[in-house]
Amino acid sequence: MLTLAAVVAVLMITAIRPCLAENKVVLIAAKGSGIEMLSNRDIRRVFLGLKSADSELVNKPVLNLYNRKIYQEFLKNVMHMTEGAYKRKLVKRIFRHGSEEIKEVDMLDDLNAHLTRNIGDISFVEYNAVEKMQDIEVVKVLW
Repeated sequence: MLTLAAVVAVLMITAIRPCLAENKVVLIAAKGSGIEMLSNRDIRRVFLGLKSADSELVNKPVLNLYNRKIYQEFLKNVMHMTEGAYKRKLVKRIFRHGSEEIKEVDMLDDLNAHLTRNIGDISFVEYNAVEKMQDIEVVKVLW
């Protein structure tokens, strides 16, 4: 019985440690956008180019490619798909429905400038990057 308790303790410690080591990732928008808490379902719909009843204040999503690891984690944790599957869905949506392409940004300064110019657009970044950005607010902690 003691060995089972030890195994459970080790599993719990290893399960918790990566969460503490990783930085939080947050959904962001420009200050004053009026965007309230969005569900993961709504975030997923917006990043697929769809509208949702709860996301009427959200204009467009912006993919943050500054940190490829965070981008991959976003696709896995929020979109529940691989990069290839996500890109295929977007291309299919563009050709079938004439949707606009989702903007991709690979520098934090460009993302900050885009969000402040386009009130209502949303994106995701590591929490510690928000401190480096101006006139940006956290909408939701994603993980």
